[in-house]
Amino acid sequence: GYTFAGWDKEIPATMPAENVTITAQWTINQYTITFDTVGGTAIDPIAQDFGTAVAAPAAPTKTGYTFAGWDKEIPATMPAENVTITAQWTINQYTITFNTLGGTEIAAITQDYATAIVAPAAPTKEGHTFAGWDKEIPATMPAENVTITVKEWIVNSYTVKFLDAEDAVLESSELDFGTAISAPAINPTKVHYEF
Repeated sequence: GYTFAGWDKEIPATMPAENVTITAQWTINQYTITFDTVGGTAIDPIAQDFGTAVAAPAAPTKTGYTFAGWDKEIPATMPAENVTITAQWTINQYTITFNTLGGTEIAAITQDYATAIVAPAAPTKEGHTFAGWDKEIPATMPAENVTITVKEWIVNSYTVKFLDAEDAVLESSELDFGTAISAPAINPTKVHYEF
């Protein structure tokens, strides 16, 4: 952790007529701890003198991942060498939930961040037409839980016809699904038969 900077006095060329103590002089070295966050938030390197106390930095963050520590321990004091310390990450899982507003159930999708999402088939609902989702289903898993809701169910219309015995239309009406149906005001007739 030091560089030799010479002696405190000159070494004599010939032995003097006395005992002599000559003391080494040292310059303390500086070393650097570099942090590789592997795509996480940047952490400035720590450059300081050998043997001085090292203050560990705050943990980095990375979208879609949880910080799982460093590949080696951050030293308490500056070692006598440059060191690179690399972040370790655990990928997060997120969930897309579907609210079909009374339509057929669609299973939630839970998977790792940034993995490809296979969009489910559209839900169905008796007597209604699916009008889409309130937001687009992402192509890859976002870094948050998401709920996607049916934008609207359009009520289907159907034709109700009342026919007589000769298949003549007595009354015809277009009614929305679920609407009450009323019998026609005129009863059908057939010779020699009673309705």
